[in-house]
Amino acid sequence: MPDVVVAGVVNVQQTVPVDGFPVAYAPVRYATGRLRLAASGVGLNVARTLAALGTQATLATLVGDDPAGMVIRAELRRLGLLGEDESGGRGAGVLPTTNSAMSAVLVDPHGTRQVHTDLADLATARYPPSVFRDLLAGARLAVLTTAGFVRDLIPVAQAAGVPIAVDVQTIEDASDAYSRPWLAAATIVFGSAERLTASPADTAAALLSRYPARIVLLGMGGDGCLLAVRDRPPRRLPALAPHGVLDTTGAGDALCAGFLHYWLATGDPDAAARRAVLVAGCAVGSAGTAVHVTAGHIDDLLRAPGGRPSGVG
Repeated sequence: MPDVVVAGVVNVQQTVPVDGFPVAYAPVRYATGRLRLAASGVGLNVARTLAALGTQATLATLVGDDPAGMVIRAELRRLGLLGEDESGGRGAGVLPTTNSAMSAVLVDPHGTRQVHTDLADLATARYPPSVFRDLLAGARLAVLTTAGFVRDLIPVAQAAGVPIAVDVQTIEDASDAYSRPWLAAATIVFGSAERLTASPADTAAALLSRYPARIVLLGMGGDGCLLAVRDRPPRRLPALAPHGVLDTTGAGDALCAGFLHYWLATGDPDAAARRAVLVAGCAVGSAGTAVHVTAGHIDDLLRAPGGRPSGVG
């Protein structure tokens, strides 16, 4: 029985290194040994980071019966997230569709990324509420990403009575119309400050005043993150990158998953945020979104001066 059910996209991601932005035209570029093809997506990134830290997670997602789907299922099986059983051969929450979601991510030498996403069938797909209801039985938390197929699952999570975590990604302000159904149900709100029209502190205050969330955590890239807890002043936590910055793709997903793992373990949002910053900082130190962090490594970093492992300059 999972601790957390994550509803979100799993896709195949092609990572392409570029020299900088904007990308200069060239008819051919050789990137020997630097092109990466792997399973990714917000749903997978959150679920596998939770699992790597020690929180049992399961996925509610849709995967195509196509070559991309073969790549995705192989990775889910390797991670133990496919949940195959003898009768169905597919994960209880991993349902078939025709075409898998895909993305291409351009990454410059500083780790800055630009994501090109094709949600394919997932843009208009419907996920059976009854399946999601069964997945939530006994769970401690639901993570509802803002993929279109998740919208109909919001009332199911509310009816289950579990806390709901939502990542609104790169909204501009607290009035974002698309995100409103998710925000109206969320216990914890995650988001990026990258496109905010107001300060992170003002945006967090607006989210807490308009919606029922108790906690807001906004990622601010190299400036760290802002933690706002209802009825308390907000606080900023500086960014930490113990292994340097190679690729910022998936950093927000790692921040979200890291916070949720430690919040479930301790109930302390401050302790959870401090550790989540390190989880995200480890994520940007490797190419792509594969997870290389463990709870033991985070403990080691917390004991190290400045959150850096010995031997790292």
